[in-house]
Amino acid sequence: MNARDWCAGNLHEERIARALWDLADPTPAKVRKILNDLGYIDERIHDLKQSGTTTRFFLDLRDQGGRLCLDGSAAAHQTVVDKCAAPVTGPFTPPEATKA
Repeated sequence: MNARDWCAGNLHEERIARALWDLADPTPAKVRKILNDLGYIDERIHDLKQSGTTTRFFLDLRDQGGRLCLDGSAAAHQTVVDKCAAPVTGPFTPPEATKA
């Protein structure tokens, strides 16, 4: 991951985590709406799935040869959003163990 992706990733992590932090019941529909309201289009949101009280998602933020993606887990005050690295080209597939 290049420096541009790293820096941008920090900003995306913070704004998404802040927006999801007080969401008491983070269903996939509610998480998608918040992400959409932040400007993330549906084509960039992947694998939005609920497990118990947590909704997991990935965001494909690759741009201009970058590899940035985000791995998010919306769970109210246990919400976590981390940078991850995706292949530069090709369709987005959520990384398994390629955390940046």
